[in-house]
Amino acid sequence: MDEKILLEKTISIVKDVLQNKNLTLNASSSSKDVEGWDSLRHVMIISEVEKEFAISIDFMEVLEIKTIGDICTSVSKQLKND
Repeated sequence: MDEKILLEKTISIVKDVLQNKNLTLNASSSSKDVEGWDSLRHVMIISEVEKEFAISIDFMEVLEIKTIGDICTSVSKQLKND
């Protein structure tokens, strides 16, 4: 999958989960700089990403995900393995 499309879809998922379409997000956006992105929302974001891309991200990998770019990297890795 094209990296730009992957990033756009992931950003859309984050905005949906956070229920804020007006957020300005990019690959380096993280829970530290995005209002409303707490630990529960983080799990919800990962869950929605897994559904969207029909993948399963390992729990230990989820713990290491800090940014939207990290999510995209994880998804890309899973898609290449399938």
